[in-house]
Amino acid sequence: MTNSNSRKPLRRIACPQCGELGLQKIIYGMPSDDFNFDKYIVGGCIVSEANVGCPQCEWCGTRNELEQN
Repeated sequence: MTNSNSRKPLRRIACPQCGELGLQKIIYGMPSDDFNFDKYIVGGCIVSEANVGCPQCEWCGTRNELEQN
């Protein structure tokens, strides 16, 4: 298991689908008025395993999946 303190920041991880740098954390639920759409992706009301995504191509997956590759 990878220690979260040694993880590379999401903004420095390339998307496995399109290659763009800057993955973002997915937040599920209804965003409030002050939600930071530049920092997070809205995942909607139905929670899935996906916890990170690409704002460029809309790829989504899990952080653990990326770190295994």
